[in-house]
Amino acid sequence: MFRRPHRRRTARSLVSAAAAMVLVAAGLATGTGAQAAQAGTAAGATSPSDKIRPDLAKQLEGKTEGDFWIRFKDRADLSRARDIKDWTERGTAVAEALKKTAAESQAKIRTELDTAGAKYQTFWATNAIRVSGGSLTMAQNFAAHDEVEGLYAPVAYEVPETTKGTDEKTVNALEWGIANINADDVWSQYGVKGEGITIANIDTGVQFDHPALVNSYRGNNGDGTFDHNYNWFNAAGTCATPCDGDGHGTHTMGTMVGSDGANQIGVAPEVRWIAANGCCPSDAALVTSGQWMLEPTDVNGQNPDASKRPNIINNSWGTRLPSNDPFMEDVTLAWKESGIFGVFSNGNSGPGCQTSGSPGSLVSNYSSGAYDVNNNIASFSARGAGQNGETKPNISAPGVNVRSSLPGNGYGAISGTSMAAPHLAGTVALLWSAAPALVGEVDATRALLDNTAIDSADAQCGGTTDDNNVFGEGRLDALALLNAAPIGDTGTLAGTVTDAATGAPIADATVTVTGPAERQLTTGADGKYSSLLPVGDYQVVVAAFGYQSQTVPATVTQNATTTVNVALSAVPSVTVSGSVTDGSGHGWPLYAKVTVQGPSGVSDYTTPGNGRYSFTLPAGATYTLKVESQYPGYQTVTKEVVVGTGNVTANIAVPVQTNACTTAPGYTFGSDGVYETFDGTAVPAGWSVVDHAGTGQVWKFTDDGNRGNLTGGTGNFAIIDSDEYGSGGRQDSSLVSPVVDLTDVAAPVIRFNQDFNHLGPDRADVDLSVDGGATWTNVLRQAADVRGPRVTEVPIPQAAGQAQVQVRFHYYDASFEWWWEVDNVLIGSEVVCRPTNGGLVLGHVRDANDNGYVNGATVTSNDRPAEKATTVATPDDTELADGFYWLFSSLTGTHKFTAAAGNYVSQSKNVDVQADWATATNFRLAAGRLSVKPAQVSATLQMPTGKVNKAFTVTNTGGAPVEVEFSEREGAFELLRADGSRLTEQQVIGSNGAPEQRLNVPTSFAARASGMSSNATSPALGPQAEPWTDIADYPANVMDNRVVNLDGKVYSIAGGNGSASTTKNFVYDPIAQSWAPIADLPEARNAMTVGVVGGKIIATGGWAAAGPSGTTWSYDPGANTWTKVADNPAARSAAGQAVVDGKLYAIGGCTTSACTPMSNSVVRYDPAGDSWETLPNYPKSVAFASCGGIDGVVYCTGGNDGSASQKASYAFDPGANAWTAIPDAPADNWASSFAVANGKLLVVGGSQGGAITNAGFAYDPATNAWSNLPNANTARYRGGAACGFYKIGGSSGSFTATPDSEVLPGFEECAEAAADVSWMTINKTSATLAPGEQVTVTVGMTANVDQPGTYTASVAIKENTPYTVSPVAVTMNVNPPKTWGKLMGTVTGTSCQGVSSPLPGAVVQIDSWAMSWTFATDAEGKYAYWMDRRNNPMTMIVAKDNWKPQTRQTRINTSTPTVEDFALSPIRC
Repeated sequence: MFRRPHRRRTARSLVSAAAAMVLVAAGLATGTGAQAAQAGTAAGATSPSDKIRPDLAKQLEGKTEGDFWIRFKDRADLSRARDIKDWTERGTAVAEALKKTAAESQAKIRTELDTAGAKYQTFWATNAIRVSGGSLTMAQNFAAHDEVEGLYAPVAYEVPETTKGTDEKTVNALEWGIANINADDVWSQYGVKGEGITIANIDTGVQFDHPALVNSYRGNNGDGTFDHNYNWFNAAGTCATPCDGDGHGTHTMGTMVGSDGANQIGVAPEVRWIAANGCCPSDAALVTSGQWMLEPTDVNGQNPDASKRPNIINNSWGTRLPSNDPFMEDVTLAWKESGIFGVFSNGNSGPGCQTSGSPGSLVSNYSSGAYDVNNNIASFSARGAGQNGETKPNISAPGVNVRSSLPGNGYGAISGTSMAAPHLAGTVALLWSAAPALVGEVDATRALLDNTAIDSADAQCGGTTDDNNVFGEGRLDALALLNAAPIGDTGTLAGTVTDAATGAPIADATVTVTGPAERQLTTGADGKYSSLLPVGDYQVVVAAFGYQSQTVPATVTQNATTTVNVALSAVPSVTVSGSVTDGSGHGWPLYAKVTVQGPSGVSDYTTPGNGRYSFTLPAGATYTLKVESQYPGYQTVTKEVVVGTGNVTANIAVPVQTNACTTAPGYTFGSDGVYETFDGTAVPAGWSVVDHAGTGQVWKFTDDGNRGNLTGGTGNFAIIDSDEYGSGGRQDSSLVSPVVDLTDVAAPVIRFNQDFNHLGPDRADVDLSVDGGATWTNVLRQAADVRGPRVTEVPIPQAAGQAQVQVRFHYYDASFEWWWEVDNVLIGSEVVCRPTNGGLVLGHVRDANDNGYVNGATVTSNDRPAEKATTVATPDDTELADGFYWLFSSLTGTHKFTAAAGNYVSQSKNVDVQADWATATNFRLAAGRLSVKPAQVSATLQMPTGKVNKAFTVTNTGGAPVEVEFSEREGAFELLRADGSRLTEQQVIGSNGAPEQRLNVPTSFAARASGMSSNATSPALGPQAEPWTDIADYPANVMDNRVVNLDGKVYSIAGGNGSASTTKNFVYDPIAQSWAPIADLPEARNAMTVGVVGGKIIATGGWAAAGPSGTTWSYDPGANTWTKVADNPAARSAAGQAVVDGKLYAIGGCTTSACTPMSNSVVRYDPAGDSWETLPNYPKSVAFASCGGIDGVVYCTGGNDGSASQKASYAFDPGANAWTAIPDAPADNWASSFAVANGKLLVVGGSQGGAITNAGFAYDPATNAWSNLPNANTARYRGGAACGFYKIGGSSGSFTATPDSEVLPGFEECAEAAADVSWMTINKTSATLAPGEQVTVTVGMTANVDQPGTYTASVAIKENTPYTVSPVAVTMNVNPPKTWGKLMGTVTGTSCQGVSSPLPGAVVQIDSWAMSWTFATDAEGKYAYWMDRRNNPMTMIVAKDNWKPQTRQTRINTSTPTVEDFALSPIRC
């Protein structure tokens, strides 16, 4: 087991020193000792010291014990095995050769180990021995043996850390992964689903009777019984029959083989499967499992049989990082020679390179990476290269949100390469089923997989499109694989199985085909079957429960369908019925499932109130009924029933499980002496703890050292933990039982579960007294490891017939040792389950409004509140309604019980609880219920002032009052473009925008240029691309301006031209499409902190002539005036800015004209008190960060600390008054244009990764994730932006200010709260409605948006009812303003040969009397834009490189489109 590193203890310093001396002498340490050792070694040989691997040497250094592996040099010659064609002979030959080599190599060391009394385990699949608790001296002795290749430390393998996923949409009831790899196409086109192939997994185990797995388990005898011999290897020692306490193994097996009605989760649902739970208690468990797979044994580990080995083994486990551990490599190489195809997951340590986990990273193993439903590689998918530079993974398969089986008969989605590997394993099964000649041909199969994978380019970790270290050879394609396989001549056998009397199709009939190939098929609901088969003659046996079987011949011919229809005759039937009751004392009726074992599928659930069941079976046969109680703690029993020609009654009494007395309702543990489970946290009644040493270090009943129950018991336990008490402590303590009367017990024992982890001189004794503790006799002394799970039994015949018996567990001579755990102590001869007084209460909870059934309600005994139950759905029992509950009541007679459920009114009833019986009581719960009419409202309005009110009514139709809250919820938009097309929100967000630009030009933090002219040349116009759209240029070249949106208009405040700050400010009207001046600032500033608070614009800080200033002004747009307010205590420029809860935040910033050093100060302005407040510092000292306020929280990203650009991001919660980290931005960034819109922090441009760019991204607090925005048309830094999403000005490098302005349409929701909708209002936010009452809500819509189109939102209705109330959909259709018209046309070019064709990317410049716009033609040479007629007249200039520009005058007409087509000529011919 795992042992955590022991803390160094002073008492053992001499041991550590001595060990270090031995290490030097052995040559493990550096210096002369090592050199001396080398001198005596023959040339070319490995010295003994070098054989002890560094990890092991480090592990043994300073410790008295340790586990290690001994690997031997000799290797079995398996090269001829692949030439053996017989499957059994090949496997046997491999196993025999491996065993012979291991026996000969290991003989000497095994003798030495036996002589030393050492604990060890031998292996033959890898020629190795694993020693437990070996010493350094022992390791050095073994290293001196010539036959030893090396000594290794154990390797920690683990179940990969998968993540819980979400269900992806299925395709025709298939899981997405199966459809993605085209497995379903293989089923339909080739008619194979894995028949004739056995698949296995080494994992955490498998729930063998899961509905999706049980039919394909090789141990399923088909008659309701199971044979686990050769089919299950209990490597972990946790369960004798296949089980899974983790869920990982059940999930991976489901992806390979699972099928259960609509749950089509498996790639190859007709294979047979076996399993081993070797993952991952230890590396030994994994190696043992791998060895068992070569030659499976019976459940006792005897009678190995290589014929029963699987064809394919899935391994979804490994190390976190690459490892060259040789032991599993030896095993997997043996698999290959035996004809077994091993599949491995590549690990979940991505997205970094060199992260492939072992053993998937090894050259010898074939591993899978993972991708998602969009065929994108998963971020967690580990990348290569692998061992010796091998490309890893080898291939990739679906591994994100993979839905499969889970223990408890459930299903769930998980993500990981663990989920990808079983897709690959199942695909190999399909291949080998369709192409038997490939079975065992591992190299040929790998080649086919490599050559048919779908190429997926990704060179981030090296490689090519065809073969790289991200996808490997590419994405798995099962259909392409089979299309390329050597399948041979085939035909199809098909038909329908029907009832001979009625002609009705028979579902689930078994069609067994024998001949050149073997298949076992099952008919569908339509009675049909079909399979692709090699040509030849076959025998077809058709059988169905309740019918007489038939055998018919069939001949399959090439490329043809042979139809064999079979009509089966039904046999006479009778009714078998009875009752199921408790058989251990209470006798009450049991709710149970009664199943007829065998292929019939016949079952019935008993009626909970009386235990009755009934079903119809064919007459004249003997059946075995299996009874499974639906109440916990009962045994599963079987009963044989002989059916003649008449009806049969079979009553069945079911006893409780003697090891689960407290689980079964109404029972408790008892014995003929004393039985104690230590489930409390204090000394049990009658027991005592004695401190013989007087140190206070005694037995406890709390697991302070977090060991877990290692005894094999469950729940709490008794422990004395010497290690937890620490160095310098001393323990001598007894756990003493009460006095036990064994007068009537003839053969008493002391039986208990334990885990004694021995280290040094500590002892664990069990003592007996027969005189009430006056004298004690030792009956068990333990001075070595007795590791759990372990049941120890000590006969105490001397206590038989005695009345004063006591037992004590005595731990002593201990000081900083390990521990002793004890659980489930019996002093007597047997443990029994004793009934306690009480009865069952059961029934249903229903809804008083619609008479439906309520799941999740709680039914509680008022007088015993701990006795309660929760109602559940009963999907498997079609005769029992949902809302079912049952509970055990320890009180009989009349008592009150209460049913309660969320948002229902509780109901209480007096129930007369009958002892030893099931008392039925049903409840009906009242609740409020809302009716909303109409369910949607809509209107058509004209920009910008169109208004309308619409209303909906909410009525309480239920039986209880309802508290209702109404709130706005934003929806989406669909913009109407001038050419009549529409642009949706998803098209905007999903667009790439313009080509990415990266300007590698000088940048600066400083306030202004030194000696530079403000008339620096702007860069040439960049590529124009939707969805970013040019708006009127800013009236001046500007940078370091701050931009805000107030009442739908865009204000640009201050800034500069690169050499001087300005007092000038302008406002942009999206309707007039023009800029206008507003009042000047009282003083020139640039890089201020600006925000809209209370309808006014607050502007603070920024660079003044002498450096950063703290002066603050408030702008009133109604009065068009600036007013000075309280000075900012932190004079900063280029600070991050945000508004939250009506207050302006300034974050970090520059402290000098040169900017450096940057600040981490945070201040907040409250206009209500005209005051500033200092807040906790930002986690980094930065300037030019991008910030914004969303839903009461400040979010910031990026900035520059003076030496490096940042991508770290943080959130400030005013309530907690603290900053916390959020995910890093996709790229480091500073001096970007930023704003808050649509509930997201939007960031575009700035300096990213050392270059000025046009790239953008957005942070969404709702998902705590970043996503990309479309690239802008211009690459700028130190510009401004506002909600809208308007990007104004900025520099193209250094201090080259520009007037360029553009907008990303659709981002117009500017309220701080993400839920607020700018164009919609509601007149009520809450109401209380008594039953029958109603309220009318008025929805106001105003067309105060920037673009025509369709805008959607909703009114959310929050209420305290148990029902779902859909939001009221709100739709506003917006027409353009009366002053807008369409300007559109086509730009063509006429070549020198007179051929005319469209000119994409031509620049269309429009100049009015006051403004200028720049657009570009699309791929068809077209342009179309909304323009305001108030800008008439307009001059149009159309140009494109190598073509002569054209100029003309035009005017906008609001009634008809203005069409201006241009035909350009070449500059030269």
